[in-house]
Amino acid sequence: MIRQISIKKDAFIGLFGLLTDKYCLLSYDFPNVELDVPVLRTKIYSTDLLGIFCVGNSNGLLVSGVVESDEEKKINDFCKKNDIRFGKILTDFNALGNLITCNDKHALISEAIPKKNLTDIKEILGVECSFGSVAEHTEIGSCLIVTNKGFLVHPDAENNLEGIKEIFGVNGRVGSVNLGFPYVKAGILANSRNAYVGDETTGIEMNVISDALKVD
Repeated sequence: MIRQISIKKDAFIGLFGLLTDKYCLLSYDFPNVELDVPVLRTKIYSTDLLGIFCVGNSNGLLVSGVVESDEEKKINDFCKKNDIRFGKILTDFNALGNLITCNDKHALISEAIPKKNLTDIKEILGVECSFGSVAEHTEIGSCLIVTNKGFLVHPDAENNLEGIKEIFGVNGRVGSVNLGFPYVKAGILANSRNAYVGDETTGIEMNVISDALKVD
């Protein structure tokens, strides 16, 4: 299923949540959506920008070190209840969602993340990891959204599609969201069964996203 939504007239909905095949984190203002996974409404760093400060797959959830103690407890309790590994990554770069992207097979990590964090990332996400960029963009998590069925990537990565396919084990396409915005994750929340896109996304963009992520 693919649907258009906005959050208080903001079309960049990917900033406000995280959706995996096993669970979902949403800001309090995120509209009620039809999902078949457990949902936690919360904040991180006293903000609604969950998609910036966390990254996860079916195995685990990583949050930035800026998470506050009450938020961390709430998220950790949710993870324990749903058999999800939980971890906190301490780096000088707090926007984990912009710097790491993953599915249930692999995690691609920006070279801005220190190598010393690799062990923790592998342990929590439970997948093989590699460091790299996307068409020379280091903000990997912003440029590439990947699920267990497909991926959508920044238009600059037209020549990188085969490499991304090899890493994550799924096919994908280049595309955009919200009237040509190339940092696709900012405008999309998706897992293997559902995709929600910003309501400024055109019909042509929606067709590409649907085909790339294999959702109807």
